[in-house]
Amino acid sequence: MQNDRTHTFSANILAKRIGLFALFFITYALIAWLSSFHFSSFLIPFHLHLSSILVRLFEHHLSEFAVGMIAIAIFSRGNLWIYGINALNIRQSMYVLWRFYLMALMIIGVVVVVPLVQGEKIPAYLVGANPSTIIGWIVFEWLATAVADEIFFHGFCQTLLAKYWKDVITINKIEIPFSVIASTALFTVGRSNVLVYGNSGIEYLFAALIGFYTGMVYYKTRSLLTPMLSQAFFYGMPFLVRYLWEMWK
Repeated sequence: MQNDRTHTFSANILAKRIGLFALFFITYALIAWLSSFHFSSFLIPFHLHLSSILVRLFEHHLSEFAVGMIAIAIFSRGNLWIYGINALNIRQSMYVLWRFYLMALMIIGVVVVVPLVQGEKIPAYLVGANPSTIIGWIVFEWLATAVADEIFFHGFCQTLLAKYWKDVITINKIEIPFSVIASTALFTVGRSNVLVYGNSGIEYLFAALIGFYTGMVYYKTRSLLTPMLSQAFFYGMPFLVRYLWEMWK
């Protein structure tokens, strides 16, 4: 009898986990469907003449933000703070954040600044871009991607995963929840392949690292504040550096 109960319990858990991934897939498909309506023409003044790539990405992340917030509102029953929409553990968050900024600055210095000094050309999607587009890229990476990605992949996906997938991997006394590993995989796959740092391989490597780091920070602090600020800095600073470099030249 006990074995039958255990078998049934495990089957129920497995069914819930499969259902979660199906939910995430359907939700992301909904985001892609909403993005196809090209509604940004109603929001962006026509005289800005932003690049089509930037506009499509803006539409995608605006849909991602909207769907993520609606999903969180539904599953949290209005208690948004449970899904990371809060300022919990602010002191711990700020301590972690400034240490991340120092590490990120070193990476940006090696991967972005040094090649610029050595004469590397700026990415193709920035060549010939008007000032509005360049500033649009900066605002997009500093604000839109960080907020939308963290709310959807970690606030929504990781929180739900943690409820039904409590397995933990311990490496050198560091606990890594499976929910973080799974949300990292979702973040890496879902991250828009904009060549911020050079090529596709580097982009997906950094996406995996950032996804894992922000997932762990969210797990420890229960707040999306530092994950948002970290991602914004890591992906926004290269655009700002390139813009200032072109202005200085």
